[in-house]
Amino acid sequence: MMDSFLTLGEKVAELFVMIAVGYFLSRRRVLTERGLSQITTILLYVVTPCLTVDSLMSVDDSVSMTALLLAGAYGFLYHFLAMGLSLLFYRCAPLDRRNVLRFAMVYSNTGFMGFPLVQAILGAEGLVYAAIFVVSFNVCSWTHGYWLMSGGGKTRFIDIVLNPGVIGLAIGLVLFACKVQLPEVLAYPIESFGALNTPLAMVVIGSYIAKVKMKDFFTDRHVFQVCGLRLLFIPLVYFACMLGCYALWPQPVMLVSCIIQAAAPVAGLTVLFAAKFNKEKELSAKCVAVSTLLSIITMPLMTVLSQMAAGML
Repeated sequence: MMDSFLTLGEKVAELFVMIAVGYFLSRRRVLTERGLSQITTILLYVVTPCLTVDSLMSVDDSVSMTALLLAGAYGFLYHFLAMGLSLLFYRCAPLDRRNVLRFAMVYSNTGFMGFPLVQAILGAEGLVYAAIFVVSFNVCSWTHGYWLMSGGGKTRFIDIVLNPGVIGLAIGLVLFACKVQLPEVLAYPIESFGALNTPLAMVVIGSYIAKVKMKDFFTDRHVFQVCGLRLLFIPLVYFACMLGCYALWPQPVMLVSCIIQAAAPVAGLTVLFAAKFNKEKELSAKCVAVSTLLSIITMPLMTVLSQMAAGML
């Protein structure tokens, strides 16, 4: 368990260093509102699709297709479950605030926070399942999540189907299914653009945090409420569902990998979508920052709980 705390503590520290860069750039007015908008556009239209394609091309084919399909099913189970649970909360909140809070409830930082812990505890096999979990995240966040953050019924179906996230996912799935290896002249730029995702997203988050008064972090009850739902309530409900699945198809590594991903803090994509659609940007930044800090405690606890259930401790 101590290893889990140390691994997560290091990743959280790295995130907050990058957030601090965005914070100070914004406070010193080096990074303007226009610059933030341009960075957000690059992230959503270039970086995120490249990250999706690169992650699918990196999936190890040593794991059986049956196991990959099962991991995918568990990933979609989590997201559909979280979507359903989110409908129980924030019914009386204003529309924009409600949508941001529900998005924050459902979508976790599967990549930057989930991957390091999975790798440290479960190794290469766990990372394969984690990558498949991210596929379900990409499908749901760029369809349901995109629809939710853009205002729900105001969004055209064609905009959901032809947004950059879904296009990147479609390309990645075709390359993965056909076992196509892109030439280095294409693979390297895609990998390099994908690597920009976390630092640029954290700079954007830091810039919006700079616009928030410090006391607002402690007086907005919705921030701490959504952190409790994101870090404990939803992962625990999902864990209970997974135990039933585990009784039918015992896959210890898969179980722990999925729980770690489900227990990660609020996704950075929350801020990017909030910025794109001009919906409660400061609220989304607070949710990401506070949940990331609190995850130092909650993610190791969920990890140990899942390891005990899987008989790995």
